[in-house]
Amino acid sequence: METEDKSWFRKYAPWIIPFILCYLIFASLIYTPQIQNNAFLVKSWFTQLNLTSSSNAGGIGKQIQTSKSNLSTLQNKLSDLIPDKPYVIVNTTDNRFELRNSKDTIRTGVCSTGKDVLLIGPKGKKWLFKTPKGMFSVLLKRKDAPWIKPDWAYIEEGVKPPSARSEDRIEYGSLGKYQISIGDNYMLHGTLYKRFLGLPVTHGCVRLGDEDLEVIFNNLEKGSKVFIF
Repeated sequence: METEDKSWFRKYAPWIIPFILCYLIFASLIYTPQIQNNAFLVKSWFTQLNLTSSSNAGGIGKQIQTSKSNLSTLQNKLSDLIPDKPYVIVNTTDNRFELRNSKDTIRTGVCSTGKDVLLIGPKGKKWLFKTPKGMFSVLLKRKDAPWIKPDWAYIEEGVKPPSARSEDRIEYGSLGKYQISIGDNYMLHGTLYKRFLGLPVTHGCVRLGDEDLEVIFNNLEKGSKVFIF
């Protein structure tokens, strides 16, 4: 029996002894302070990476939720701004208009807006022929009203303006059949020069063709909104 034990030991000793030595060497290396410190740093890095990923995921989720909330708020504000009654939108860049109600477009077409020219009169008085931008309300609707020519109309023609009460200032037909006042002497009105519709040629008012103006006149009422941009 003793011989068999020695035989077994001799048979496996060449394999067992190197394995034990390697294990001891590996263990001694693993448990050195430097190796343990490096292992701790690696573990900390992975832990921080996981925390950062989780934090980023949570942050993105919060940002998405905040964006949805902001979008909902803006949509509600926009809905509050849309009038219940028909209104007009004027695009001064493309010289186009759009007549809308709260749901649909009623009519679209071309118009003419301010030519953005500065006129300097006697004594340095200035007039800028530019269509104002913003939200306006219909203040007055008139039919077949005459145009009381202002001073700049004469100065532009190179003529001395007559007295303020002169009948020469009264001109019929220039504003078309319908006139819609939006304040500060600005109007939506007709024109004798229909070939210029679609071009920036006015002194600040919005000129429209006869048929378009009639539809707008019949749909808008006092207080209706006019948006110009």
